[in-house]
Amino acid sequence: MNKSDIHSALISALEQQWQAALKAADTAQEAASDSENKPENQYDTLALEAAYLAHGQSERVLELEQALLTCKKMPIKSFSDDNTIALGALVELADGKQLLWFYLSPVGGGIVLNVKGSTITVINPKAPVACLLTGKLCGDEIELPNGGLYEILSVY
Repeated sequence: MNKSDIHSALISALEQQWQAALKAADTAQEAASDSENKPENQYDTLALEAAYLAHGQSERVLELEQALLTCKKMPIKSFSDDNTIALGALVELADGKQLLWFYLSPVGGGIVLNVKGSTITVINPKAPVACLLTGKLCGDEIELPNGGLYEILSVY
């Protein structure tokens, strides 16, 4: 598994999220400043609600910009099966029936990537699965929150 491909796919996914958030922020800003949304009486809160939405969308854009910068600056670390799992590791797990891939990243938690036919779940360091994996070695077993017992097959 090539981690630079995974890293590139994560950057691409974050860029897509950023573009979508940017469009949503623009739409919300237009709605907030639209003359049609001016209050007709003291109980008409449409303009206020649109302003709150525009602010929230703008905050989301800033969060995604920061995540994108962090991801682009993040070094691609090499791990081996002798290393303990830490931030930047790509981990392969198996329970005898299925293989699972997790990429520990400071940003992009919850994003699911499809890289060269493999499904890789990005998890942040505070995610329950990341907490279970951190500090473990190849060959260790962990019980995932779904109740399955998995062996750590590889650490990249």
